Amino acid sequence: MARSKTKRLRKAGEKAGEVRIYISPVMFVMAVYFVAMGMAYQYVCSLAAVLLHECAHAKVAKKLGYELNVVKLMPYGAALCGDVQMRAKHEIAVAAAGPIFNLITAALCAALWWLVPTTYAFTQAFCACNLYIGLFNLLPVYPLDGGRVTFALLTKRLNRDKAYKIMRIISAVFGVITIGLFALSAVYSLNLCLLSVGLFMLVSAFVPDKKAKYTTAFALANRKSRMASPLEVRTFVVSSAAPLASLVTMLDADRFTNFEVVNADTLRCMFTVDETTLIDAVKAHGYGMTAGGLDTIKH
Repeated sequence: MARSKTKRLRKAGEKAGEVRIYISPVMFVMAVYFVAMGMAYQYVCSLAAVLLHECAHAKVAKKLGYELNVVKLMPYGAALCGDVQMRAKHEIAVAAAGPIFNLITAALCAALWWLVPTTYAFTQAFCACNLYIGLFNLLPVYPLDGGRVTFALLTKRLNRDKAYKIMRIISAVFGVITIGLFALSAVYSLNLCLLSVGLFMLVSAFVPDKKAKYTTAFALANRKSRMASPLEVRTFVVSSAAPLASLVTMLDADRFTNFEVVNADTLRCMFTVDETTLIDAVKAHGYGMTAGGLDTIKH
């Protein structure tokens, strides 16, 4: 029995450590298109640069103790996925790893041309792809890496909900500018890449990630590990009639949060609860429960 259990645990651990790659069916259609256009090599170079980018994210995340092992390849790029909530300084390190690795790779290619000029012919496309992917991802547009770094920096001063709203505004501004550049390109040489990038930015701005407000609550299941270093304590005053969903948006992975619940009519303090009680209440009763109900379960 014990041997069987050990075997299952070993398999689970191996599965957790594997990197799984999901490829959108549209990617195969794009591959056929690029091959037909005589650009198969450029397509392979771009895929290689994207995969290296995501592997850099995964490597740094693993060193920091996070398991991000699902890579999704889609027509507009790639995404490294994992059900985790990082501390701000860790999110900055993981986000920056991808574009930095691409830029270092591009620099190494350029150095190789200087040492061995004949390599230019078959590394130029790979260098260009790494340079483009690295620079593009540095834009402060969420969910690009530059946007994630900006978002993490904002959460040092603001709660995640307010920081996310600011990032949506930034994405909208960049999206409008990019669409404007696309319109100007029609005068000289139509650039459809600008159109796709602009639409991506606008979608990021106006189609909010519904999970953005709520990921914090369940990610805080690793509260003990967060206490390895001192955390700032914040206190919010909330109405007893406020739904738990509104309280969850105030949680922050880099701070410990308490709530003083006041009577909705008299505004007198009824009781105080911490974020642990809030998280347990959300898991047990859902986001619709009001803050006043926390008094019955806070002990």
